[in-house]
Amino acid sequence: MADGKGDAAVSGAPAGAGSGAGARSRRPASPALGPPGLWSRLWQLETELREQEVSEGSSRVYCRSFCQTLLQYAGNRNTSEHMACLLEVYRLSIQSFASARPYLTTECEDVLLVLGRLVLSCFELLLSVPETELPCDVWVPFNQSIQDSHDALLEFGNNNLQVLVDITKEGVWKNPVLLKILSQQPVEPEEANKFIAREGPSFLQMRIKHLLKSNCITQATSLSKLCAESKEISNVSSFRQAYITCLCSMLPNEDAIKEIAKLDCKEVLDIICNLESEGQDHTAFILCTTYLTQQLQTASVCYSWELTLFWSKLQRRIDPSLDIFLERCRQFGVIAKTQQHLFCLIRVVQTERWRIRKVV
Repeated sequence: MADGKGDAAVSGAPAGAGSGAGARSRRPASPALGPPGLWSRLWQLETELREQEVSEGSSRVYCRSFCQTLLQYAGNRNTSEHMACLLEVYRLSIQSFASARPYLTTECEDVLLVLGRLVLSCFELLLSVPETELPCDVWVPFNQSIQDSHDALLEFGNNNLQVLVDITKEGVWKNPVLLKILSQQPVEPEEANKFIAREGPSFLQMRIKHLLKSNCITQATSLSKLCAESKEISNVSSFRQAYITCLCSMLPNEDAIKEIAKLDCKEVLDIICNLESEGQDHTAFILCTTYLTQQLQTASVCYSWELTLFWSKLQRRIDPSLDIFLERCRQFGVIAKTQQHLFCLIRVVQTERWRIRKVV
């Protein structure tokens, strides 16, 4: 059943509760763990929702209030300092949403959107959770609650929690196929495709971002490269960018330079634009400088002006010194093998000198 307008909504029984009026009106006991007031607020939202007809409007109001509550209790907490507390926030929130699901309709697009975001946020937290450091009175109830909520949501055709069920059972970083990928061991294409299809692009992107943030460059490179080459993912552009970002982090590694040199020039320009728009100027500059250097050395003139212009803009942004800029242009000029590249360098030098004179 995909909507709250069916029998489950009529019966009024929330996830994990018995049927009948008593089950509908009985307020669950507040958990011992978790931020004070969270469970009461979530129960209040669910109670207000139950008292209304299942509609697009009531579902929208609930989803917005639910998000505001989650942001209030989870948004200002430092992950490393409040790991157990944050885990409890997500456990209670997922449990509450699953309990409220019979009274929500997917005619309101916020319902599936909030559920998806809730799972993604919880998954992101779990990537950082050192399981051995969590007490059993936190981890065991969390696992059981996720399974119970998953079972309840399946009645409405919502399979969103499956990935959380899987990783809490086997361990966030303990999947055998994932361990092979991260350790650069041979992986059968069939088992790699099965793993990628199970997790999906959004969760795989989170894994890669976490690995990069943790400075696990080799592991991030292996996973992003596998995803970028996978036929299980329809749009691999984000994984291509992640892979190239990993290569930039490995420079001046010779193999990384060779891999970057093989890239299509148009793709490089697109990734430079994306990195710049995301505020990753340093990575964009490294990629642009490396690729432009290869062009100068091999006499390739594909998008030579665009690359030179991007490089000059990023160079001046990272280091405003005109003297350093001119010296870098001179160094490029020494290795340039075509007149076109020399003209591009002369043009950006003239542009910068004119711009500075105008400011003065």
